[in-house]
Amino acid sequence: MINEILRLKEKNNITIAAHYYQKDEVFKCADLIGDSLELAKKSLNVKGKLIFCGVTFMGESTKAINPDLEVYMPILGSCSMARMATESGFDKAVKELQAKNVDFIPVVYVNSTASIKAKVAKLGGLTCTSANAKKIVEWVLSQNKKVFFLPDKNLGTNIAKMLNKKASIVGENNFEEADVICYDGLCSVHQLFEVSDVEFYKEKYPDILVVAHPEAKPEVCDKCDFVGSTSQLLEFIENLPAEQKVAVGTEYNFVKRLKHPNTFVLSSTKPECPSMNETSLEELYNLVKAIDEGKGYNEIIVDKEVAKNAKLALDRMMEIS
Repeated sequence: MINEILRLKEKNNITIAAHYYQKDEVFKCADLIGDSLELAKKSLNVKGKLIFCGVTFMGESTKAINPDLEVYMPILGSCSMARMATESGFDKAVKELQAKNVDFIPVVYVNSTASIKAKVAKLGGLTCTSANAKKIVEWVLSQNKKVFFLPDKNLGTNIAKMLNKKASIVGENNFEEADVICYDGLCSVHQLFEVSDVEFYKEKYPDILVVAHPEAKPEVCDKCDFVGSTSQLLEFIENLPAEQKVAVGTEYNFVKRLKHPNTFVLSSTKPECPSMNETSLEELYNLVKAIDEGKGYNEIIVDKEVAKNAKLALDRMMEIS
């Protein structure tokens, strides 16, 4: 099946992009690999058609950045975090901020829908990634504004703590006094990691390093030796000596694919993203075959006005970072 996918993609000038959290069988077919924004930026050089193996907000970001590109997805996977930031939820949070006379700039994590990115742009806001969130939040604070951070309260709180700033959740008591005011959203996978997981590995292997993605709970990140984005974790771990044991708090498929020989998953359960894992080799084959037959499906279409504003939020981030 893999050979047929490779033959058909070559025949039809198709580029396949796969997020780090995809299954190995899908990952092996990819021309482009990376995190969501990294892949969207790489798509600027793509000619022909692109198949994005990830979740829907990633395809939307790619389409916003490169509107003339035909973008398809084998499965229109729905990220649980992106789902939490609804348009009505966003509007309600903004009203609460305005009712308290909070002078803010919204910062939206790229793990969000195009419509939310567009709403953020209309309020003068911008996007961020887990890799550049600290720099983006620092910039907003340097404008003497508070940060309205969404959707991920864990990432927002962890960044605030790195900067020695106060974080709160919209609607909490005296939330308006915080420097970083977070929307009440989270990643269902990174939420799985517990302080007890860190303590377990520290007790079992006294010299082990524990690292995690900043979407993990703040109390977990506080006990880690290193906290970083997917690409930052990759670089950090692959530069460790082979004998150094490391427990990693992020998505299972990414962790098991690491080339470091002494890597452990920081969880007693399997932290596998269900949405990312909906994409199978068969689903990828079916889409490539359909495109070859002129029956392509799951093409990403974003309203032009929404795409324009979503791109504005992304462009503002890129200018600063």
